[in-house]
Amino acid sequence: MNQPLPSDPQQTAQNPIGVFDSGLGGLRVLDRLMQTLPDERFVYLGDTLHMPYGEKTQSQVTEYLSACLRWLFERHQVKMMVVACNTAASVAPQLFGLYPGVPFVDPVTPICRWLATAGQYRTVGVMATPATVASNRYQFLLDDLNAPILLSQVGCDNLASLIEEGKGDTPACHALLRQYLRPLQDRGAEAIVLGCTHYPYVMDQVAALSPGADVLDPAVFMALEAKRLLAEYQLVSPQVTGRSMAEVDYFVTAEPDRFYETSRRMPFQALAMKQPTVVSIPALSLPS
Repeated sequence: MNQPLPSDPQQTAQNPIGVFDSGLGGLRVLDRLMQTLPDERFVYLGDTLHMPYGEKTQSQVTEYLSACLRWLFERHQVKMMVVACNTAASVAPQLFGLYPGVPFVDPVTPICRWLATAGQYRTVGVMATPATVASNRYQFLLDDLNAPILLSQVGCDNLASLIEEGKGDTPACHALLRQYLRPLQDRGAEAIVLGCTHYPYVMDQVAALSPGADVLDPAVFMALEAKRLLAEYQLVSPQVTGRSMAEVDYFVTAEPDRFYETSRRMPFQALAMKQPTVVSIPALSLPS
């Protein structure tokens, strides 16, 4: 029997913000959110059991995301949802509508809106997972915004997995980056969007291999969008006396030690890693 998904959860400004990713890639988004919103509380969930999402089917990604969203809303009553995973946000954006009245932030919409309004680039490249590229969500959104941009997309097999394993600075990773950047360079990309939360961890390498192109991290635009939506929905957390930075609780669905050991070596500015708690999140039967 199909289980209905919840809708219209109780929201208050004191509730935390949920941040979801398939693994540790979303921690960079969380770090940017914590810098931008220091008075907020966050709950981070990494679905490390099913990572990488970019090589899964659409139905699998939809199932995993729906179960994780339900867990975050039921267990933590999150007031806003930041879906940091490009693949999940591109493949299953219809799930956001199952929570009416809740602001959702995804990686694709804010940067596409900025590209369309800024008018700085005529040719833009996107490095993303195969599933994100197959969804064509970047192109759909730019078309909706009537952006006069020639878009080139490259699906990057295995790149997210290498970075998740802490192998972003290895010959194997360098070789993949050269392989995936070559077609974007051949098409004259003036800017390159890092369309997976894991890729900004090798941003310096991408920039070094792409002289003359601007490298764009969606996390910057996501944090600004979150700040805007909190104000619009009147969900800004009251200032807490004596607290110097945002608070966060970490959860993963598998391999907490690897997640912790890899992520604590990352160059975060506001985020101080703690050992994550392992949670079991049962799959849902989606409404037909």
